[in-house]
Amino acid sequence: MPIISLNRTDNFFGREKEIRRIKEALNDPGFVILTGRMGSGKTAILRRFHGENPNRTTFIDMRCTDIRRIHEGIPDFRRITVLARTVEWNVLLDSMSPERSAFTEAWKMSQMHSMSCAVAVRYSEQLIRDIQGELPLAAVVEVPPLTERETEMYIRLKAPGFRAVGAGIAYIHEVTEGMPLFIDSFLNVLSDGIIYGPALLEENFQAKFQQIAFPWIAELNCLTQREKGILSLLKDGPLKSDEIPAESSELDELELRGFIELHGDEWSIGSELLRRVIVELENQTGCI
Repeated sequence: MPIISLNRTDNFFGREKEIRRIKEALNDPGFVILTGRMGSGKTAILRRFHGENPNRTTFIDMRCTDIRRIHEGIPDFRRITVLARTVEWNVLLDSMSPERSAFTEAWKMSQMHSMSCAVAVRYSEQLIRDIQGELPLAAVVEVPPLTERETEMYIRLKAPGFRAVGAGIAYIHEVTEGMPLFIDSFLNVLSDGIIYGPALLEENFQAKFQQIAFPWIAELNCLTQREKGILSLLKDGPLKSDEIPAESSELDELELRGFIELHGDEWSIGSELLRRVIVELENQTGCI
């Protein structure tokens, strides 16, 4: 049986500072951009904040398709306007689409209805820069990955029965990049009663990488063949724009969605875990 269940959400670790910063920013300036890489824990942070303040917050998952909207990507706040007029009300929008106009509309509606608002979005340097240019008063709270020491403490909290040599913990931290979602996913494919080292963990990764990195797999499945081709080229190392057979708009779109990053004049895969997933997919299936 797996060491932990992915449905186990009673433990929370290492994000108290981010929650405190969100609370402060909701008071002033009242509009918060919560950002971080895939799996860093943005949703868990907003859900924790909502759980601590259930009578003064509304949590809305923007991935849902049955929410009434008055703008594409923005929910209709009219149902909670009455509450916002009588108490200090916080609206928590999870998984916002990476479009500057969506954040502008959320800002307008939070101001119109006198509500504080926290919006979670996957990190993109370009998007954050655009939002700060459009909404200079918005506070940005970035969720960093866990350090190796924090990863060890997190594993002990989530899976007290897990046993590994020191190099095994280091391996999990390296593969998951300190992202709680992927740490949980990795632990979920392991079994009790084994002392894990890097070699055995690597065997588990190669055999079950699609389960460990299921969010990346799901997003890869939504890409066009041209977009997959760009990622396939970048898996071997950074390339300059003129070395990639793609339009600048295609590269910008992949960057906004968290797949690639621009450092200086070179593009690279935005996550080592994603790069490894691409390599394993091509090795085992022949394509992404």
